[in-house]
Amino acid sequence: MHVTTTKPGTGAPLWFSVPEQFQHIDLAEAPVERIKRTYDALTAVLRTATAEQRLDMVLRQEIMLSQLIGQGAIYVGNCLARSDASPSKISIAQLSIMLKDARLPARRPLSVLASALREPGRAREVRVLEYPAGEALAIGEEVRLKLPAPLRGTAATNTHRVRQAQVIFLHPDGRHLVTLALSTEHVDDWSQFLGILGKVANNISFTEPQTNTISQRLAGT
Repeated sequence: MHVTTTKPGTGAPLWFSVPEQFQHIDLAEAPVERIKRTYDALTAVLRTATAEQRLDMVLRQEIMLSQLIGQGAIYVGNCLARSDASPSKISIAQLSIMLKDARLPARRPLSVLASALREPGRAREVRVLEYPAGEALAIGEEVRLKLPAPLRGTAATNTHRVRQAQVIFLHPDGRHLVTLALSTEHVDDWSQFLGILGKVANNISFTEPQTNTISQRLAGT
């Protein structure tokens, strides 16, 4: 899946490619329609899950989507794949791409951001890596998220162990950050999902990628 996008009103162009196993979530779709479609998709894949479990997953997704939209999400997709660690099971991960306004110093902005993200006492790994689109911050950590349990009719919350990684690029216009974020509760398959995030990061481009002609493809160039 190849996507070209520009955040409305900013003129910040961005090109990226997403693996086919990711199911794109239409952020502009009416929530009622999106909930129904997601529930039907989970019913087809997670046949051993109860109706309550599937609905709980759908409602948790909606909570996460509302947060991501507020953070400038321009793409969100779910990956449902057979687990490498347990082939009889399905692993799920969510990929989001965000384009956000940024106010960073003109000199070494990523280094300044990296220093701010390295919090003492927090098990968070922050590294500067090089990609075809340029330098980026790679961040990895494991967190415990408390999410509402809407089906119980109470204010109780469930705690979920989530492993997540982000790759943050500074857009060439100097006014925006591009953040790729991948998260999953299926930590046994973390290396599989981390590899997918790396492929997406390697395909990020701020200029229109060249399209090979048929003759170039046949020639292997």
